[in-house]
Amino acid sequence: MVLKSFHSSFSVFSLYNNIHHPSKLAVGADFYCFKNKIEPKWEDPVCANGGKWTVIFPKGKSDTSWLYTLLAMIGEQFDHGDEICGAVVNVRARQEKISLWTKNASNEAAQMSIGKQWKELLDYSDTIGFIFHEDAKHDNRSKNRYTT
Repeated sequence: MVLKSFHSSFSVFSLYNNIHHPSKLAVGADFYCFKNKIEPKWEDPVCANGGKWTVIFPKGKSDTSWLYTLLAMIGEQFDHGDEICGAVVNVRARQEKISLWTKNASNEAAQMSIGKQWKELLDYSDTIGFIFHEDAKHDNRSKNRYTT
């Protein structure tokens, strides 16, 4: 019993110590963590009808939020966690963006729940928006369909 408890603690520490921090990635890097057999692309059948929530941080300020996002996904902390496909962090010259990808963009209740929970988990005070992948395919400046 003690060994099992130690092993679980070791796994969490191992995960924590081996997570790639966005601040250490090169400008232009896109780093992702998706559920098994889901590819981080719009064309993946699981993601095709989905969308993404996005939070934006000044350059070098997203490390803790990336860690919390990954741990919440792995720890199944979202009420509608079955709707979540994965997360992506984009490192750019002036900012870093973390996006939480979901399966069914038209399920407004689930999307709003995920957005509110994620924002609370990150203690993020600015407005965050949800974009349908279908909209983004046709216009790279597509508008948010949901906000919280």
